[in-house]
This record gives sequence, C-alpha cells and structure tokens, in this order.
Amino acid sequence: MKFHAHRTLKGWLRGLAMAAALAAATAPGLAQAGGAALRESGKSCIVRASGPVGDLDALSESAEEMYQLALAGKLERAGRRLELLKKNAAALSSLPNQPNILLPRLGQTLADLEQACGAKDRLEILRYANRVTLIAATLAVPLKPRVPTEVALLDYNSRELAIWADARKLEKLSGIVIRMHLAWQTLMPKLIECDGIKELRRFSDLMGRLEQARTPEDYSRISRQIAPELDTMKVIFSRQAKRAPSAQ
Repeated sequence: MKFHAHRTLKGWLRGLAMAAALAAATAPGLAQAGGAALRESGKSCIVRASGPVGDLDALSESAEEMYQLALAGKLERAGRRLELLKKNAAALSSLPNQPNILLPRLGQTLADLEQACGAKDRLEILRYANRVTLIAATLAVPLKPRVPTEVALLDYNSRELAIWADARKLEKLSGIVIRMHLAWQTLMPKLIECDGIKELRRFSDLMGRLEQARTPEDYSRISRQIAPELDTMKVIFSRQAKRAPSAQ
C-alpha cells in the first residue's frame, strides 16, 4: 500500500509539474537576461558537462565568493577577489556559439564592479557580483550543463532577494518572487525525473512561504534557507549526470 501511494503521489506531482512548466513556457521571460534561452535548455536533467562549462562555473563561483564577502561587510577582501574574477572572465574568450551581446555585457559588468570596489559601495558590489553569476548561467545554456540552468537562476534571484531585503526595497521583491516561481515551474519536472520528490516538497514549501512574506526580514530569512536546498539539488543533478552514459 505504501508503494502504491508513493507511485500515485509521484504521478500526481509529475502531472502538476508538467502543467506548470507548460504555463511557464507561454509566460514572459524568466529573467531579463536569459528567459528565452532557459526554455531552450536540455529537456532532461541528465546532461554532459564540458570544459567551457567548468570555466563558467569558475567564473560564477568567484563572483559568488565576492558577493558573500561584500554581504558580510568585508569590502576590502571582496575587492581583492576582483583580479581572480577578471582572470576567470578572460578564459571565456573562446566560448563557442555565444551571442555577441553577452561577453561585452560581462566586460561592462566587471568594469562597473571594479568602480564599485574602488568606491567601497557595498550595494553596488553585491549587485554587480551577482549579475556576473546571471551572465555566466546564460552563457552556459547552449553548452547543456549537467545542472539545469534554472538552478542557477533561482540561486541568482535568491541573492537578489537578500540584496533588496537588506536595502529594505520592498517594491523590488515581488517581481523577484515572480521570476523565481517561473524558474521553479520549469525545474520541477526535471527534479522529478531525478527522483527528487523530497527536495521538490521542501522547495515548494519555501516558495509558499515567499508568497506569505511581508517584511524585509521575512524575505531575508527565506533567502538564507533557499541556498542549501539549491546546493542539494546540484548534487542530485550532478550525480544523475555521472550515472548517464556519455552522449556524443
């Protein structure tokens, strides 16, 4: 009986997720810089990583480290991470099949970030460092990373929640939550395909709490809870990709 109930629940969740993903596909773009590309990303959570994806991961990770340092108020240390970020960005010059707009946009964002570091402007360092992660995720879409791009987009937007909650700009937060819902709807069926039912329930609960959030403190608290859940999803997708036979 337990097995039958589990299969029934899984089937119901699959149907719900597929319906949500269909609705999201007809909605406006997931985010300003990458919604259309996300809808064209891999149809399955099982994908193959490649060298350029690793370069983009390095760029995103160094930008996130810079963000975390600035969030903690360690602006001097954040500024010292800029050279590493530039080095990681320079490795992307040979990326295949990239829209012309993205690499120049990355260059401009790094210039803006350098200026923010010079001025020790914490808010701007947070914004531009986080924007680098979004550009990296968008650049990765054609390369079919083993972790779906929606995970990176949720990560980016959870940091946006923290930025604007910290700045007490409530008017910006509702739009971020909408973008997160759209990304989550497209990620749900991929997570189900990887048997991530427990993770789906937990993250759906967090998204429900976001709907109920009313104060900057509410949004800030939930944004901190989102990061470890996304880390768990990254492990699930990476593990599943390693189990899959390599596709040529």
